[in-house]
Amino acid sequence: MKVIIIGAGEVGYELAECIRRKDHDVIIVDRSERACKRARSLDVKVVKGNGARPELLNSLDIEEGNYFFAVTDDNEANLVSCAVAKAAGCRTIARINGLEYISKPISRRFSKIGVDYVVSPELLIAQKISDIIVMPSAIDTNLSMGGKINVLEFKVLQNSKIEGRKIKDIALPKQVNLGAIIRDNDVVVPHGDTVIQEGDTLIVMSQGKKARRQMLRLMGTRRSKIHRVMIIGATDIGINVAKLLEKRGIDVKLIENSPSRARSAAEILKNSEVIEGDAREKRILIEEGILRVDAFAASTASEEFNVLVCLLAKIYGVEKTIAVVRELGLKSLIETVGIDLAASPQLVTSRAMLRIARELNPLKAISFHGGDLYILETAVNEESRVVGKKLEDISLSDSCIIGAILRKGRTIIPRGTTRLLEGDQVMIFVMKEEIDNVEELF
Repeated sequence: MKVIIIGAGEVGYELAECIRRKDHDVIIVDRSERACKRARSLDVKVVKGNGARPELLNSLDIEEGNYFFAVTDDNEANLVSCAVAKAAGCRTIARINGLEYISKPISRRFSKIGVDYVVSPELLIAQKISDIIVMPSAIDTNLSMGGKINVLEFKVLQNSKIEGRKIKDIALPKQVNLGAIIRDNDVVVPHGDTVIQEGDTLIVMSQGKKARRQMLRLMGTRRSKIHRVMIIGATDIGINVAKLLEKRGIDVKLIENSPSRARSAAEILKNSEVIEGDAREKRILIEEGILRVDAFAASTASEEFNVLVCLLAKIYGVEKTIAVVRELGLKSLIETVGIDLAASPQLVTSRAMLRIARELNPLKAISFHGGDLYILETAVNEESRVVGKKLEDISLSDSCIIGAILRKGRTIIPRGTTRLLEGDQVMIFVMKEEIDNVEELF
């Protein structure tokens, strides 16, 4: 397939990197020489210029294109370029920044002017953050596969029923697959004889609330409900996280330094407490109750500040902290220093667009624990070397575990006798060094 991407920033770069892995013909366009130079490292065709100009688009033979992504920071340029591409026969997907255009994370509002789908980074990341906050032990939620699988982490406590036991002797819930163990800041790939230790963090794929409750009982703790959340920054993201949490009956306190933004937020948020104050002052945080909150999110425009204030929240004993970051290269690094989630609007946007454009069938890679561990999502096609084989007969490395399968809308937590069929969507736990080998199999 031929894919054209307008915008070589973080979203465009991530799209190009994922799509070109499946040998699609990718063209990426950007005005910035710096962005173009970075994109050339992906071994795709790079064109420097204004992607909203019909003359430039026509020079790319867009009538031969299958998918057209417009992901620049300029909303109007994205809409205009998509309209031109649609007239040429492309399927079009546009990024829309800000909330003045759409009220849903993914919308078809502009289909009449040639944009098949528009995607809002702010609304997408707000939804993700609110889901992470309300779900105990969650590190990610609603990973692709139709939103049917959750990846959760569970801490093994002193009174756990599984501490000191081998995995093969543990009756894990049927709808749970253990993919990795974080132990003393190292990743352990679990096998039957692996002994669970106190303090281990188990990373699992889980389907359904029942399996999650069963896992929590095994860990030696009950589900702890989120009652109070503190948010720093009355940005579009911060305000929308607060709105979503309000709907779930959670007490929200939002702190904003700017008087005008604080007033605007207070007018929008009817059931949250909005405080005008500087969160850089520890006194403000303590006075406003950081010692009593269950979760903490920093969503200011400064990712450096978001990281620092989340680290401070951890020192004060907040169980779950989330920092909004925009530079994808920092995400994995940040999650290794104690912050539970580095939430990237750019990353969730690219992933949402890839879910829409499923025919591109990219191998999507989600990194955890500083990039040592990945969760890959791919599909089995007629040319895959694994099609028709049982898992126990596939030559996977010991550092790879197939965690879940989506087959005709049904989620399967597989076992060794499970056979992979054409059309299956597969999620795989894999160590970084084995990614290329897994890609060759699929």
